[in-house]
Amino acid sequence: MRFVHTSDLHLGRKLAQMSLERDCEYLLDQLIDLIKRSDSKAVVVAGDVYESPNPTEAAVRMWDRFITRMADLGVPVLAVSGNHDSGARLAVGSDLIARAGIHIAGELDDVLKPVVIEGVNFWLVPFVRPADVRSWATKQDLDAGLVINYETALRLLLDTVRTTEEFGARPNVCVAHQFVTNAGVTPERSESEHLSLGTLDNVDYRVFEGFDYVALGHIHGPQRIGRDEVRYAGSPLKLSASEIRQNKSFVVVGIKTSGGKTSVKYKLVPVEPLRDLREEKGSVDELLRRAGMEDEQKREDFIHAVVTDDDPIDVVARLRRAWPNLEQVTFDNAITRAAGEVQVSEEIDLEKDVLDLFGEFFQMQTGKPLAKDESDLVNAAFEKVLTKGGDAE
Repeated sequence: MRFVHTSDLHLGRKLAQMSLERDCEYLLDQLIDLIKRSDSKAVVVAGDVYESPNPTEAAVRMWDRFITRMADLGVPVLAVSGNHDSGARLAVGSDLIARAGIHIAGELDDVLKPVVIEGVNFWLVPFVRPADVRSWATKQDLDAGLVINYETALRLLLDTVRTTEEFGARPNVCVAHQFVTNAGVTPERSESEHLSLGTLDNVDYRVFEGFDYVALGHIHGPQRIGRDEVRYAGSPLKLSASEIRQNKSFVVVGIKTSGGKTSVKYKLVPVEPLRDLREEKGSVDELLRRAGMEDEQKREDFIHAVVTDDDPIDVVARLRRAWPNLEQVTFDNAITRAAGEVQVSEEIDLEKDVLDLFGEFFQMQTGKPLAKDESDLVNAAFEKVLTKGGDAE
């Protein structure tokens, strides 16, 4: 049988303070088209359906339209909650919609049972923390004291699965959303992933021993972990500047059993974004000339601009007129190379005080921080205006 593996949709996400609703709709259309073209019998979504535990109305509507279209096509959906999701919210009505072939594991069930499709077991494991598994183990009359971290928690769950009659009866696919590594070696990471401090949620890939394919979510770069059949699909959209050079894709997985042996093959199918996230480097004048040569659609891309001028003026405003979806500006010039690279984000923290915001604005425009005498002058001016209600001189 053949199925499509994806993950980390992050519906409701924004980039450069812009909604990605159109971008997400565009990729979901591609996903459905791929399912049809590949004659896939199911689609796996390995967690982080939403960007937030409290998803936006637009995000909920997108997911609702997607699973409805899949039900209309008669293609099952197999989804688990991720660390960004509220498992309870994601799984609302799960028993009911399972009758239409939409199988969602939002929380850890008392009894782990596979969803069987075309003679293959799909074991759905939502994002779990050790406390979740301890509670589950107590209900199962298992030794909850065996659970001391994320790895022992997942191992206890999967050891229980491996003892079931169903596990030995047919090929097995595990769908999970965890931070999986190979002997402690961290997979390729990006800055948009949320992991525990010190990677305490680390799980070695060997806990999945015996599974013919492991469909992982959580890490945004598509990659294998330990063996070819343990794979992160990666996020289908670029969600941060650190993902610019990642090749986003869906995974088409084929499972075949012959002579009592199961073989697995997979193919990565590139995702074509509605608006790409890309890096452009050069002086402001060079960047503006480059933007002027692009067509209207290309200028809608999200741009991470690396500015090389030593003394740039009005950088953000000028670049944003050329590229309205300017995502971030960083500087690579004599000043930043001497002091260590300075990265200036377009995200503004409204909880910062006025002087901090002005300092960030000054650095954004000039590529260098406020000197002490300049900072003292600005601080005095703000104090006079804000405290005394006078006019700045």
